[in-house]
Amino acid sequence: MRTPRFTPRMARLLALLVVLSALPLAPALTATAATVEPTGLVAYLDRANNLWVSQDSGEGAIQLTTAGGYTRFTWSPDGTRLAAVGPVGGSAGVALVAPTPGFGVRALHTGTAPAWSPDSRRVAIIDGGTVHIYDRDGGYQRSVPVGADAIRWSPDGRRIGFTRWISDPYGTGCPIRELGWIDADTGASAGVARTFGKFTWAGDGARLLFVSADDGTVRAHDTRTGAGQRLSSRAANPCGGPFFTSSDGGTLFFLDYGAGGRDLVAINLATLRERVYPNLPIAYPSHTLPDSYVSVDPLGRFVDVVQTYPTTITRVDLQSGARQHLLVNDYRMVLGFSPDHDRVALIATPHGQPSVTYVRDLTTGAETAFTDVGWLAWQGSPITTSTIDAWARVWDREDRPVAAGAAQRTWIWGPAPFATRQEVYDEAPGGRRAVQYYDKSRMEVTNPGGDQSTRWYVTNGLLVRELITGQMQVGDARFINRTPAAVPVAGDPDDSHGPTYAALQGVLAAPPTPAGSEIRATIDRNGNVGSGGPGGVFAREFVPATNHTIADVFWAYLNSRGPVWDGARFVDGQLFDPIFFATGYPITEAYWTKAKVAGQVRDVLVQCFERRCLTYTPSNPAGWQVEMGNVGRHYYAWRYGG
Repeated sequence: MRTPRFTPRMARLLALLVVLSALPLAPALTATAATVEPTGLVAYLDRANNLWVSQDSGEGAIQLTTAGGYTRFTWSPDGTRLAAVGPVGGSAGVALVAPTPGFGVRALHTGTAPAWSPDSRRVAIIDGGTVHIYDRDGGYQRSVPVGADAIRWSPDGRRIGFTRWISDPYGTGCPIRELGWIDADTGASAGVARTFGKFTWAGDGARLLFVSADDGTVRAHDTRTGAGQRLSSRAANPCGGPFFTSSDGGTLFFLDYGAGGRDLVAINLATLRERVYPNLPIAYPSHTLPDSYVSVDPLGRFVDVVQTYPTTITRVDLQSGARQHLLVNDYRMVLGFSPDHDRVALIATPHGQPSVTYVRDLTTGAETAFTDVGWLAWQGSPITTSTIDAWARVWDREDRPVAAGAAQRTWIWGPAPFATRQEVYDEAPGGRRAVQYYDKSRMEVTNPGGDQSTRWYVTNGLLVRELITGQMQVGDARFINRTPAAVPVAGDPDDSHGPTYAALQGVLAAPPTPAGSEIRATIDRNGNVGSGGPGGVFAREFVPATNHTIADVFWAYLNSRGPVWDGARFVDGQLFDPIFFATGYPITEAYWTKAKVAGQVRDVLVQCFERRCLTYTPSNPAGWQVEMGNVGRHYYAWRYGG
């Protein structure tokens, strides 16, 4: 295996491990192919029923409990806590643990079925039908005796839906239940309807979705108004199959058992339009299909379905309906998918031998084997509906007018994101943050629990500084040294005239050009500075923070006005607000260079800022003379290859 890449968090966890006694039943880890690149933590139980965490490559394994007796656990959505079912006061109960030193094991109450609120601020458990609510650190809030046997939080974290057993008149093991909800802040509760099986919430946080036990139809109940609505008359069976919404709460998924239970139905909850994906390869040797056997990726692009004996994993594109087999004729059973669906956990139970759990990369086929591990689950994804919405709001402000033809100017971000990922960042919850790449930049949400009304809830990274220096930032004060990017800053991708990012290292400390001076300085491919530029542009605004002067054409662009989207309509506004929000401060002076643009070598003025590089091409038409370089594309290729 390769040398582990530990974060400071993992180093502190290793220090904790020294304190804990070494146990002989520690899970063994082996790579059965090229080692899997870790993207997040996994938690698992060993043969002594103790809880561990590690990277999903198996590196950095840390034992969290030592008393044994744990049977299951649930990650908080932000990946910072686990609610584990195990010994509490001599009985089965729920305790909180965390993959950070000093948190320990915090017993909550006897009971089962821990459920986290979507914002990870609260956890609820059931004990004898009473719902107990605690904060994320184990602080007690309230108890609500409603006779619950299942609970689910609303997306906004304000309500808890519950069911309570009424009767099983046909002896099917799929009893009729009363559906209700609890106000998590006050403890008030109300009944809704008779139902059976699973239920869920719409993305608005107010509508409960369920199958009526009275007529078998799929229905919604609005907890604000009490209004009911029929969504579908298809024969859903939430006792035996899936009944869930997409991560944005906008689409409901279930199997149509009237058609044999292999047709997947997707209902748009806004329009009630149904789409059916027929005769999917879904099967499991039980009346109840595991949740992992039908699941949708966080961005709602595809659904993965599973058939066992032998195991086949099929990916269905939710737009085109196209199918792709990711795994065929495998002898192992599926435990679950990573949040981004790039990996899958499989369990093998060889006769007379301990079970082995495998983490398989669905793209490369690389696997890591966890021996003496019977169940494994990934840390939640930081890519959430609220994060995606926040990115969209930022893009809408500057680039929606361009896309709609309401503004004739260059893109600030780009026409659409081309990649959405989770990346290591020490200060983000769980050590990972959600990022989205555009042609011109990368959007980030480092503190998902922060104030979404502020301009800085979404940031864009100091990508240019990283490309020039080779220091890839993975925390507020932690960097990984890499080779600076040998990628052209301006012009066409195959340009061989203008400077690369690496070539700009030599001018980061260049003295500022005096304000008012005509800019004639030049720079070539290798970073050599000359003085024969065409001129016509003047140094304008000195920035003391970085000791550089902004060229007048770029300063005018940063102060320009035009159509922006205010959330409801196009209005005239400051394009950059705050002025350095998108670009950061200048880190080079402005230089003339020769660069191939649209196949022709032209004079181009280049100035790089912390987050963006700006170019001025006098021969371009108005509105496109000043442009943002494709920093997002350049950085993604530098970081990930390709």
